[in-house]
Amino acid sequence: MKRYQLFLSLFVSLALLGLPGCRGPEGPPGPGNAEVFSHEVNFRMADAQVNGPVASVQYDVPGITRTVVDEGAVLVFFREQNTWTAMPFTYGYDNPDVEAVDYIVTLGFGYDVGFLEVFYELSVDSVDPRTEPDRRLKIVIIESFPIGKMPIDVTDYEQVKRYFGLPD
Repeated sequence: MKRYQLFLSLFVSLALLGLPGCRGPEGPPGPGNAEVFSHEVNFRMADAQVNGPVASVQYDVPGITRTVVDEGAVLVFFREQNTWTAMPFTYGYDNPDVEAVDYIVTLGFGYDVGFLEVFYELSVDSVDPRTEPDRRLKIVIIESFPIGKMPIDVTDYEQVKRYFGLPD
């Protein structure tokens, strides 16, 4: 009886591994796993288009393919105080130059095939977004996710870099 249970357990396990959408544990990317690459850009206010409380820069990114948009992801991190911080990111200002106005700033992004837009969006119209600093950005493009839950925190650039073997 035990031999039958062992055989049945082994058979079911192997069958499940062969089903579409069911796979064993994923290791770091390699042949057959997610195609991932990164590159760095500078977000400069001198290049930004300003529309009211929004300042944005558009980038041509051929690596953002239809497969990335449909099955993958684009992650963007900015550099501040010697750390990489995941976007979108929101922070607040108490501006003494603008009477009784506290406001927030969101540093965010959007993407589509071949295209990435990075922006600052202020919560008030009375402050010029061009007062925000230039930023150094890392863009991580993941062609498709490995099946199953990612075993890393994708908001932590150091974990993303280690897991996918990205260069500095």
